[in-house]
Amino acid sequence: MTPKPTVRYQNILRAIGQGLETLNVDSFDLLEASDNEFVAGGNCNRSTNSYKPKPSRKKSFLTLFSNNRKLKTTRTSVLERFNFVGLRFTRDDIELLDRKGKVLRSSENACPPNPHSIAHILRMTGVYLDYKRSRLLGLSWHQQILTLWHIDALGAEVKEEFTPPDLYDVWVHQFKKRKPIRVLKPTGSD
Repeated sequence: MTPKPTVRYQNILRAIGQGLETLNVDSFDLLEASDNEFVAGGNCNRSTNSYKPKPSRKKSFLTLFSNNRKLKTTRTSVLERFNFVGLRFTRDDIELLDRKGKVLRSSENACPPNPHSIAHILRMTGVYLDYKRSRLLGLSWHQQILTLWHIDALGAEVKEEFTPPDLYDVWVHQFKKRKPIRVLKPTGSD
């Protein structure tokens, strides 16, 4: 019996990737817990701002009092690394992330997708799963290597590893399927 996936992994995984990007995730494990819920765990980088006083040279006893009121500070950014476990993405979370992503992508200032972003890598993984008619079992992203566990159309469990260049062909194929932007016709004399 072949599994018939009823979900479109392309949209689901892109939305989850957008959610992970907002957390500055650099590596993760993403597991499908049920039909409508995904659980992730991994590593994040978070920058925090701290203020440190600038060393100042005192020229006289009077400058000691005047500089006491105006404490000079510098803003430095410290990179904190932390692990997370059990981050759940429900169907409602995925729909909300997808809607927010559509708004950001359709704005005037929208940039073309970064082919190395987690959201784009996960989207291409979803395209691959949809094309192969596979069902996702697990997914991990560590040091620019994507490991994918899925059940293929024949019902066999498969483990595959991809790098971003490996998914490039999938991206080109997906890009070619896009509909061209409709060109406005002139409506008067120019």
